[in-house]
Amino acid sequence: MAKVSASLDISGEVHRIYEKAKDIEKLAQFLPDLEEVKILRREGNAVDSFWRGRFQGREVKWTERDLWDDTQKECRFFVLEGDFKRYEGVWRFREAGDRTRVELEIEYDLGLPLVGALISAFLRKKMEENAQAMLLALQRATEE
Repeated sequence: MAKVSASLDISGEVHRIYEKAKDIEKLAQFLPDLEEVKILRREGNAVDSFWRGRFQGREVKWTERDLWDDTQKECRFFVLEGDFKRYEGVWRFREAGDRTRVELEIEYDLGLPLVGALISAFLRKKMEENAQAMLLALQRATEE
């Protein structure tokens, strides 16, 4: 299993940025490799969603559960089923003056046995790029 993290300061108050992030279907519109995000179920602060996108030309699909903590301004997420053996992490939203520091950590395992060092490094780079793309998508969503 590997872990990547990314962070970005976004102009705006924490509660506003946090609320924008909760609209994951809209957020997905700003991600070029993502083709579909669909909310399957909402129960309290738990949201189950279906995701479909492309990774190196290959279709990737999964269902995840997001657990939104409105008090801590965090979202923990994890895969329920799909192409990832393991996919989980946390979004954190912190006040930083007149900006919001958004941090994203992702732990993942694609379940590929005997992945060599070169392929492993490539996958890590792509996951880092995807994490940064998620943050930039949130920034674009808050600016419209």
